Amino acid sequence: MSAHIIEKEVLSSDSLHKLKGVVYMPAGEPLGIFHLVHGMTEYIGRYDALLSLVASAGFIACGFDNLGHGKTASEGERGFIASKKGYKYLIDDVMLFGNSVKKDYPGIPYYLMGHSMGSFIVRLTAEKYKNSIDRLIICGTGGPNPASGAGLALINILMLFKGKHGYSDFVENMAFGSYNKRFTGGKYSWLTKDEAVQSAYAADPLCTFRFTLSALKDLVKLNSLCNRPGWFKSLRKDMPILLISGEDDPVGNYGKGVRTVYSRLKKYGYDVTLNLYENCRHEIHNDSCKQQSAKDILKFIMK
Repeated sequence: MSAHIIEKEVLSSDSLHKLKGVVYMPAGEPLGIFHLVHGMTEYIGRYDALLSLVASAGFIACGFDNLGHGKTASEGERGFIASKKGYKYLIDDVMLFGNSVKKDYPGIPYYLMGHSMGSFIVRLTAEKYKNSIDRLIICGTGGPNPASGAGLALINILMLFKGKHGYSDFVENMAFGSYNKRFTGGKYSWLTKDEAVQSAYAADPLCTFRFTLSALKDLVKLNSLCNRPGWFKSLRKDMPILLISGEDDPVGNYGKGVRTVYSRLKKYGYDVTLNLYENCRHEIHNDSCKQQSAKDILKFIMK
């Protein structure tokens, strides 16, 4: 049965933009709320299949386009989050939108999932708003990056010359240039083996814009903060966590970074499960494991 989709707008924590989102309504009484946060240079509409599936299983499934992305941003704003500390807005926006949905459907569990950059955002959301989240799904995440400090310093220097809205081929290449090194094919081969998805992504203007220097700073800051030692100690111990990723995902350093996150969470006694999908890349929801990963997500939230 098709879910009933409602468009939803919530004022961003920046007090300037309206977060443009969607809510997929199930038939009958909802079992819970499933909130998905998308990744860098994409938008929530790319998760229609997963959100529809979750709604068909009885959950309210929702999400919105992050600041600087999709319908939340005008064409000229895409790739720019905020003039200062945009990463904080990204974190706070998650709970603003989530609480807006919760207000309409109180008293049911709230499950939060983030993919890629969205995984960094929800990891920090789960730290700041630890009593608001019942289960956490971390998808396509990355582990500690020893180059984060140097990267932030370089971006700060470049912004002095190019401005916050400026771009840097050098920084982009340093951050993402190696992603395709293990794969043959086009520019977006690292996302998935599915060439149709690669082509659709390449042809979509809501995916192919560039991040400004300030947005790249926000990205590096998110990664750095959610991998600092203190983060691994600060989550709620009774919140189950599911880590999912492709074994061939360069963002997770081909499984190594994800395993590091898993082992550190286990060290501090969290109820955490790790699923790595063999021969799958960054977007497991668009790769050959998409059915299995969706089943694993549903199994996790239906426990």
